[in-house]
Amino acid sequence: MTVEVFDPELCCTSGVCGPAPDPALVAFSNVLDGLKAQGAQVARYQLSRQPQAFVQNQEVYRLVLQRGVASLPVVSVDGRIVSIGHYPSLDALANPSQSAQAPAISAKPGCGCAPGTSCS
Repeated sequence: MTVEVFDPELCCTSGVCGPAPDPALVAFSNVLDGLKAQGAQVARYQLSRQPQAFVQNQEVYRLVLQRGVASLPVVSVDGRIVSIGHYPSLDALANPSQSAQAPAISAKPGCGCAPGTSCS
């Protein structure tokens, strides 16, 4: 299994940084760590840090052009987009054909830190 995550701008590569990271980003990071432990290949990209990844994936590029950064995060499994605008749960990633029914992990917009904190 190959999972690609096209993140919105985060304060660090995972968004799990600073004194009080967003709990949703911590949960999603744990999901990805679990998949890696099971042998999945996981790649995460941010527009400002790896813009070429967004350009090279035609579906992601089209989404960002049409909907802007509000379409992020975009998550694909084995080249198939399974989530647009939210982080999917482990169930959604493990069973991409049923991802529409699986609950999402909601992250707050911004740097990825909890409100009232700083990521510096």
